[in-house]
Amino acid sequence: MREWLRLLRYILPHSTRLTAAFALAGLGALMELAKPWPVKVAVDYALGGQTPPPTLAGVIAVLPGASSRHALLAWCVVVAIVLVVAAAACAMATLQAVVVIAQRLVYDLSHEVFEKLQRLSLRFHASHTVGDLLQRVSSDVFVIHFAVSQVAIPGTIALLCLVSMFVIMASLDLTLALVAMTVVPLLALTLIRYIRPLDQTTTQQYQTQGALLALVEQSLTAMRIIQGFARERYVQRKVDAQAHILGEAYNATTRVSSTYKEVTGAITGLAAAVMLGLGGARVMDGRLSLGDLLVFLGYLATLYGPVNALATAVGAAVTVTARSRRVWEVLDATEELQERHGARALGRARGDVRIEGISFGYGQAGKSHPVLHDVTLSARPGQITAIVGATGAGKSSLVALLSRFYDPWAGRIMLDGVDLRDLTLTSLRENVALVLQEPFLFQMSVADNIAFGRPEATREEVVAAARAARADHFIARLPHGYDTIIGEQGASLSGGERQRIAIARALLKDAPILVLDEPTSAVDAHTEALIFEAISHLLRNRTVFIISHRLSTIRRADQIITLQGGRIAEQGTHSDLLAADSVYADLYRHQHIAAL
Repeated sequence: MREWLRLLRYILPHSTRLTAAFALAGLGALMELAKPWPVKVAVDYALGGQTPPPTLAGVIAVLPGASSRHALLAWCVVVAIVLVVAAAACAMATLQAVVVIAQRLVYDLSHEVFEKLQRLSLRFHASHTVGDLLQRVSSDVFVIHFAVSQVAIPGTIALLCLVSMFVIMASLDLTLALVAMTVVPLLALTLIRYIRPLDQTTTQQYQTQGALLALVEQSLTAMRIIQGFARERYVQRKVDAQAHILGEAYNATTRVSSTYKEVTGAITGLAAAVMLGLGGARVMDGRLSLGDLLVFLGYLATLYGPVNALATAVGAAVTVTARSRRVWEVLDATEELQERHGARALGRARGDVRIEGISFGYGQAGKSHPVLHDVTLSARPGQITAIVGATGAGKSSLVALLSRFYDPWAGRIMLDGVDLRDLTLTSLRENVALVLQEPFLFQMSVADNIAFGRPEATREEVVAAARAARADHFIARLPHGYDTIIGEQGASLSGGERQRIAIARALLKDAPILVLDEPTSAVDAHTEALIFEAISHLLRNRTVFIISHRLSTIRRADQIITLQGGRIAEQGTHSDLLAADSVYADLYRHQHIAAL
């Protein structure tokens, strides 16, 4: 029930259109209820010659030429055709109205889910597979479509039809009407028996489907590694195994739902046979006219349509409940990176950064191993701060805190004297430009990738940034130059080319804080020297943090921070640290020897 109450929040803003759809569906139901009556008039009054009751006689009197039995029969045929056409028209109009409403509801819900996913921390995304989240935002959100198109409107109209049919059937023969309605409690008992298994198997099915989608997405992304290690059969076996599990989940759902449908079908079929026998006997006894019997049988045939529609709506409601839980799990996920009340929007920052005694780990404080311990340092505009250390020393973790991808367990980070937690996330990140070791490029043009952080930039500015990153010459050789569409994740470019486009993107953003995390690991030393020579003048007024295992890259840094085991082991210039003959000097000597 809670899931349905939450769905109502999205449905109620569209109540006007939804009311119109209900009205169309109701009008169509009235057409269906009227369909048997031309048959009764034709059989009893046009063919049988019986005298119609006063009300019907008054209606016949206003019909042109209906005084003769032949004309009355013709009118019955016309009315029957009109009712069929009108019912079909109402059904088509209802379908169109429902589709329009449902599409809008899906758009609203998917928009909110994707917006929430973008606000959730990297910790959340690290604990969920891309494939599973993809299914939730692209497939599970259609739960609201099903709620309207397969449950709310069909279920409500079916219920109203059942009530209306019972009233009409009772006016013809109360006993037969009561016998016909005994099917309803039997169907309710059947539903109670199967609703829990339906819920469980449906939930398992969609969870398993998400797991398979995640595995396939991961495999396609890692195709180079799979082929490089000749592990195609191994991955195929994993996919096959997960597909088998999904098949079993589908089979379980199908078995339960099919059994449910067959039981309900058997109940309605048996009831129809009983009604045919009883009704025929009452006609032979003279308690029903032939026309009344045909009307009754017409309603009887129509009765089980709404009954089955109601049963189908209940089954769809179970699916809606199961799938909606996956959507609510995203919308209810805790946003770890909360903005404090009254957080201020930062304009263009000066770039004074002060890191004060921070400790940090990727789990919860006290429950996981810390990556950084009591780190304190300062960085000023126009200053290049290099961070070095062995793999796993905490370098990337430290710069990740600058964009507030995570919050430290203890301590704080100040920007221009303001705690990062007192700034809005958007304004903070607008002041930071990133170049990551594994640069991500979008499947769009080279120019659009470079201008991603500053979409209003002119083509001239885009080209200037590419030249500064030493990317212009290879971009010019691409089939359409800057308008060339890059393959997914930059697969059509080399690693060095992707890095240079990422550098150009960061430079064009023109943020006061620039974070370079192994920005040139995929280019040779000569190209690296050319890049830094070209961009050196662009770094003068910025606060620059650079991480590099290639110590030749950072020897000109204003200060070098050496991390060891998540702590600052030493701090100073290149010459100072060499003279200290400690951790940095040891790293430098080993790298120098390795280069010989």
